[in-house]
Amino acid sequence: MKKWVVALLLTVLIVASGYVVYQKSDVMTSSPWQRNVPLSSISKAITDKQNNLYVIHNSKKSIVKLDPQGTVLYTIKTNDTLSDIHSFNGLAVDNEGNLYTSKMTLDPYGLVVKSERIVRFSPTGQEEDSFFPLSYSNPAEAKRFRYGSLKSLDVQNDVLTFFVENGDKVTMYRMPTGGELGATPQPAGSWQLPAGKFVAGVVGNNANLVYITARSGEIYRINDGGQAEQIYPLTGVDRTRRNFPEQLQLDKSGRLVYIDYNAQAVSRLDPAQPYVIEALLTVEKAKQQGIDLSFEDMTGISVGADNGLITMHEKQIIRQNPDGTIQPPIVEGSYASSQIFYKWLIWAIALVGVLLLGIAIRLFYLHIMLRRISLMLKQMMVFIPIIVGSMILLSYFIYTDFTEKMENETLSELSLLARNGRNLIDGDKLERMNSPLDYKTADYKVFRQKMDSIFEDTGDNDDGGFYKALYKYENGTIYRMIEDADDVNMFNPFPKTPKNTRVVELGTVETDQWQDDTGFWMYAIGPIFNSSGKVVGVFETSKNMEGILQHRQKILRNIIQTIAVITLVLLAIVLLTSYYILSSIRKLRNSALAISKGNWETVVDIRTRDEVADLGDSFNVMAAHIRSYIAKVTRVSEAYYRFVPQQFLRFLDKDSILDVELGDQVEQEMGILIVNIRAFYLLSKRLTPEENFNFVNSYLNRFGPFIRNNDGMINKYQGAGFMALFPKRSDEALLAGIGIIKELEIYNAHRASCNYAPIDMGIGLHKGPLRLGIIGEEQRLEGNVISDDVYLASVLEKITEPLGASILVSSYIIDSLQAKSSFQYRNLGLIRIEGKDEPLQLYDVYQGEPDTLRALKEKTKAKFEQAILLYQVGRFYDAREAFLQVIKANRQDKAAKLYFYLCDEYFQNGTTEDWNGTLSVS
Repeated sequence: MKKWVVALLLTVLIVASGYVVYQKSDVMTSSPWQRNVPLSSISKAITDKQNNLYVIHNSKKSIVKLDPQGTVLYTIKTNDTLSDIHSFNGLAVDNEGNLYTSKMTLDPYGLVVKSERIVRFSPTGQEEDSFFPLSYSNPAEAKRFRYGSLKSLDVQNDVLTFFVENGDKVTMYRMPTGGELGATPQPAGSWQLPAGKFVAGVVGNNANLVYITARSGEIYRINDGGQAEQIYPLTGVDRTRRNFPEQLQLDKSGRLVYIDYNAQAVSRLDPAQPYVIEALLTVEKAKQQGIDLSFEDMTGISVGADNGLITMHEKQIIRQNPDGTIQPPIVEGSYASSQIFYKWLIWAIALVGVLLLGIAIRLFYLHIMLRRISLMLKQMMVFIPIIVGSMILLSYFIYTDFTEKMENETLSELSLLARNGRNLIDGDKLERMNSPLDYKTADYKVFRQKMDSIFEDTGDNDDGGFYKALYKYENGTIYRMIEDADDVNMFNPFPKTPKNTRVVELGTVETDQWQDDTGFWMYAIGPIFNSSGKVVGVFETSKNMEGILQHRQKILRNIIQTIAVITLVLLAIVLLTSYYILSSIRKLRNSALAISKGNWETVVDIRTRDEVADLGDSFNVMAAHIRSYIAKVTRVSEAYYRFVPQQFLRFLDKDSILDVELGDQVEQEMGILIVNIRAFYLLSKRLTPEENFNFVNSYLNRFGPFIRNNDGMINKYQGAGFMALFPKRSDEALLAGIGIIKELEIYNAHRASCNYAPIDMGIGLHKGPLRLGIIGEEQRLEGNVISDDVYLASVLEKITEPLGASILVSSYIIDSLQAKSSFQYRNLGLIRIEGKDEPLQLYDVYQGEPDTLRALKEKTKAKFEQAILLYQVGRFYDAREAFLQVIKANRQDKAAKLYFYLCDEYFQNGTTEDWNGTLSVS
């Protein structure tokens, strides 16, 4: 195939894969290994008649639909910009599965609502329609913080219902859900609260069933005459004025459900019996069913399609069935197999694109660059990082210094404003506020005016990310009183923190910063005193730094872009100048390239009669020396690497064997593996000396690679075997041993085909500290290992045969395995080693043994290890019977037989006085 055809095909494939990845960039934002979608910062959750769950989470940035099994059906996300932040608020779903939500546009700080509208999504999550837009850009209108005026989206009987709140008035709008796209909701009624009352929430699905909560804590029902009639709290009801009903919902039976944070309960009120208030869900009720319920992180409630209760928390959703039972919390959704496959497909396309790009670069390097890298390109590789790195580093230092200075100034400003709160807020008047009835009283309005006066209005409805809050401290509890956020009601308990505790107890001004899903915040809190000097409140001023950070990052990007342009111009000038100067070096480059390819007879011919020509002559002399030196070094290197492993030199921190000196040593913890041929003496007696050498070399050549392939080093050959060291993971040492045992079966089969007797091997594996070094005298050096643990490994190898094990390892190996579950082994108990005071816990690794034997050991493993435990506690009769069962199942089990006879001996005659549950093997 012609080169241009290959180039064209590669280009088309790279562009196609890039286009697919660009179009599906949202899929690339999560790993293909991610099978679950964790729910966080949950604000709303509803269900439909098919029990599908719709959740607004991720700080109102995402909507996820889950089926009854928790599988993700679709995900909808907002698209934020540098100037606007978008969020979802409110959910409703019709019988066809179409989803309705209000989508808000906020300022860059995520505080002030600029506009909102209702959006409809299809049952597959595709946006179909957008209607009923509301704008709050008029500076004359009151600011809306975080929440707009659209309230309580609901679908009942194929009709979408929602409300528009305007201070003390609400208007209901209704629209059929089955109509054509682009339909306009029509007003169905408008109601006014009594004088001095302001809307906090509203529910209802037709003009005859509307309930409104007031900011002062009452619930009003719109009667037949269109008047607001108070139904909560009534005189005699067991509730205080601080039991504020929040997140008002309407169940299928016409009863009202709401959160009472003061009572730490989700309550239910039947308007037909307004004097009876039922605690539908409390911490105690949840605890009785094993559910950890917290009202501090509860963000809202809703009534499901089955009339059950749904409570939303920061990171979980708890559903209560109509009969009162509570389902396990929902903390995440899971992707379906098809979705995971789709993600893998997109990632595979991206990977293919990268590989194709790599192939294209390689072909360009081979056929266009002809395996050469231009010196000019090298200059670019040097100058570009230096120039760009220096510029970026300088910009970074300027940026960070500016940021740090701004943050310090912001904290100082906030601290000063928080300290000034004691002058703005009259503590005695704050102390007189006792319930939500004080909402928009004269004192409340004064406080609000003084708080708003801290940051003068710029005229564009933007406070620059500043946020203000006032809290009351009473009887050890901090209550929210006045905040910029429209969703905060008076006398809502606020969690205590070390910072606000110091404020209310010590009267100090505290500053801090935090980062959450809404951005990066800095705040200061100061005490509010009454006339007697007692702390009665806390004043907070905070600032959202996200907008400023985005602005600074934009400036930084502009600086970097300018630096990049300047850098490119400078590089172009340097490269054009260098091109002419470096032309005489190209011949030298070509000759050096030829030598690098192994053409040692290359001679460079440069006639420029300058320094480069001198360099060419020196190059020719150097090339001759290199030819001679390389030939010599190659022979020496090939020779000594066969005698001294390179790993040994690396352990001693030596680059070459020429650097090794007598006494060089290092201590390190390693795995020690000793392999030996059993009955080698008898085997060698039947062979001539030459046959012995041939056999040993053939044997070592067969099994030695298993050590190297698992990052091990053969330290010493021991005639019938060898000792190997493993400086890294114990898993590698054990894999090497298993590989050797598996290969032994193949090796013996080959020997049998040649009429040779099979061989048997034992492997001992232990881990411990050892010292590697150079021993000998000046004229004769040798690398060696000194360690008591080498002796233990040797002992383990020797007792493999009486214990019927191919591989015998100590507990030091087993305990250090990173993938224990991938190995097959069994506990052999505590073995007494001659010359050692403490017994050693040993394990029989049978993973590499023949299939039949391995299956028998695996089958009897549990019974064998149970018998070991019985033996160690002195229950010899029970242990003997258990070992007998093992022997019946596996008559080749030497360890079981050894234990069986020993248990029988101890049961018949008793143990010695110094018996300690160990086994002695000789």
